Amino acid sequence: MQINYYPETARIRVRDPILRDEEIRGAALGVVKKICTIKTAQFNEKTSSILLEYEHDSLPMEKLNSLLPLARRLQSKVTFYTAKKKPEILSEIAKIESAVNSWS
Repeated sequence: MQINYYPETARIRVRDPILRDEEIRGAALGVVKKICTIKTAQFNEKTSSILLEYEHDSLPMEKLNSLLPLARRLQSKVTFYTAKKKPEILSEIAKIESAVNSWS
């Protein structure tokens, strides 16, 4: 997975073939929308990427560190994706969502 973060323009681009799976992409975007205010989210099928534009002041950088262990576990499942891993990946995304929900 390739992630490019552009703080000066409040944009993040994520590229990975797994994003072609609509259910996984939807679950991941749902979590991101709980983390910060998304202005636009554009999916590019050809490059298998999502470009997110967000409200600059809405991204809680200090809280994101708490998600790193969960994100690493998700990354290990995403690497060399097969359809058999889909339930595990959705479960890991749900764990991240639960952690984000606990911020409130």
